[in-house]
Amino acid sequence: MFRFGVWLFGSFVCLQSALADTMDWFIRDWPPVNILQGPQQGQGAYDVMLHRLMLALPQYQHQLHVSTLTMRQQMMQQEKSHCLFGLLKTPQRQTFLQFSEPVAVIPNLQLVARADHPMWQQIQQRRAVDLTWLFGQSWRGMVEEHRTYPSPIAEHLTEFVQVSATETNLVQMLKANRADYVLEYADRMHYLAQTSDGLKLRALPLQGLPAVTEVYVACSISEQAKAQIKAVNAALQQLRFDPQYRAALLDWLTPESRHLIKNYMAQSPMFSNITQVAPISNPRGR
Repeated sequence: MFRFGVWLFGSFVCLQSALADTMDWFIRDWPPVNILQGPQQGQGAYDVMLHRLMLALPQYQHQLHVSTLTMRQQMMQQEKSHCLFGLLKTPQRQTFLQFSEPVAVIPNLQLVARADHPMWQQIQQRRAVDLTWLFGQSWRGMVEEHRTYPSPIAEHLTEFVQVSATETNLVQMLKANRADYVLEYADRMHYLAQTSDGLKLRALPLQGLPAVTEVYVACSISEQAKAQIKAVNAALQQLRFDPQYRAALLDWLTPESRHLIKNYMAQSPMFSNITQVAPISNPRGR
């Protein structure tokens, strides 16, 4: 069991002198972006990307701390000095956090259900699911509690089965028919399915949501953090074209999602100044 505040991943920590400014990074076990246990520990997408970012900021002493989602929510509102990697930016969060430029872009939330669920007979040949239509059906939807969801999902949270992000296996909930579908990142669900019992899943985009969403570094609001965010933005100018950083962005994605993100990067002014992405050896869990 990990203890809150413990040092993690020795190779991930850039140690400077005792006088160096400290950046406290709080992460949680949320495969496949952060993997804190097992043989793949430290190999998650955000694990690798954060490691590359810390190496690009040698002027700081970096400390990694484990936290649960609930702890992170509390820290955000208690003005405790901290930084987070891979956070969604919302107007509400901007009241107590300051955000960097985008550090990555990921496929957006989708409808995910068992591949053999009868719902697919009604959804067949659709390229996206209309949420208004979906919410009018009798199927039981599932989401994780204490998460930030975009509109109109956020307005319907009380209608969903809400489960703990740390104590509930979403795949097992679908397998046991405790819920008909989950609104989640499809790549995360495919990873969970393949590392549990290999349950076959199917996913479909949600109409009205963009295909991809950007994530950021966020730090608590302070003058010190303001300087840290400025340093992060400067480091990102080079990191976005770092082969290992770019490969980590794609490493855990399904082939379909990888194609989507590669196309996005090819068209994005932030990512398109380079034409070659380092080849990905041994894609995880595919």
